[in-house]
Amino acid sequence: MRDKEVSLLSPLFIRLFIPFGLGYFISVLLGSGNAIMSPILVETFSLSPSDLGFMTSIYLISFGVAQFPLGVLLDRFGARKTLAPFMLFAVAGALVFALSQNIGHLILSRALTGIGLSGCLMAAFKAYSDWLPSERLPLAFSLECLTGGIGGVVATKPIGYAISLFSWRYTFTFLAFITFLICLSIWFVTPRDGHVVPDRKISFGKQLKEMISFFRDPRFWFVAPVVVAAQSVMFAYLYLWVGPWMRDVAMMESAESGTFMMYAFTGAAAGYFLNGILADLFMKKGWLSWEKMYLYSGVLLTLVLAFIAIENGRASAILWGIVMFLSTMTMISFPLMRKLYVSSEVGRALSLLNFTIFLMSFIFQWFIGVVLDFYPVVGGRFSAQGYQTSLAVIVVLNMAAVIHLYFELKKRRII
Repeated sequence: MRDKEVSLLSPLFIRLFIPFGLGYFISVLLGSGNAIMSPILVETFSLSPSDLGFMTSIYLISFGVAQFPLGVLLDRFGARKTLAPFMLFAVAGALVFALSQNIGHLILSRALTGIGLSGCLMAAFKAYSDWLPSERLPLAFSLECLTGGIGGVVATKPIGYAISLFSWRYTFTFLAFITFLICLSIWFVTPRDGHVVPDRKISFGKQLKEMISFFRDPRFWFVAPVVVAAQSVMFAYLYLWVGPWMRDVAMMESAESGTFMMYAFTGAAAGYFLNGILADLFMKKGWLSWEKMYLYSGVLLTLVLAFIAIENGRASAILWGIVMFLSTMTMISFPLMRKLYVSSEVGRALSLLNFTIFLMSFIFQWFIGVVLDFYPVVGGRFSAQGYQTSLAVIVVLNMAAVIHLYFELKKRRII
């Protein structure tokens, strides 16, 4: 079956890509919508920087914690049967957000949305891993990730325009309806999960215990640090802080800020799309292995972040697009992780990696708000020095991850 269905234009791939691609599109759109919504939420609900950071990061932590049952369910029941029911939580979360009257409602909505969308990318990766040959995975993963990048772009000016026309409450009610339709497409359009028969004789508890044991696995920590640090930058800023940074550090008004946010999301979309294509090209040409490309992406990201932290002003605003491009280039880590684990472990290994990414993203996003709370708010703007301090810490963590990967590659004689 696999050998005959290797084309990414095959009916099989299209039946996989359209529903799962739409799922990841709506996941990033709903997840990052708070970046453009932050001024409205601060004004409507009188939120402090730490309130805003905590409320938004609840999405990340609930998303991350959900990876534990998600990983086991993906290996036990497959992508389709796992993701479609999960997405019903996201429908409820979007509706609660649209109807929110206080910060408690906002927190609940973000928790439900995080749980509901927690499987969109990992379910797609699991489905592609089950149905496609391994040499097709980097490109398939890139195409899937591209849909998320497009969702991020839509979450900037297009969503801002919709909110100006219909109000944010009506906009999120409409997004809840769209999420429900995508949920139905995943259930009815994607191939049945019978292609790969999981071993359900092993109990759920044992599979969960095995998943947690991967935390002690050298294979996991060989791959994890760089992508965790890089993706945490992307989620912490794209899902919240890049918009306020444009306003408070670059001193931009909302229209100009929205334009530069769109540049940042476009960089993420380009990185999502190109990481698999470039990895495949570099490997075929003999220029770079996946592992070396992964290392160099992390090194360049750290350097660009360091420049933004040092300059800390309008001149570096355009560099956020490069940051997001390099952050998403580290997604080559997922095919790398896939090579290290057998099919019956893949769902759990990838979900555990995703959990680690979202746990650290939660910490980064909340940490930035906590640091900003130590600085005065002047003229309704948060402190540029506070942004600089928090970003400096993040640069150090990215540098440590890159150094770790360098010595791991040296130990394995890859470099």
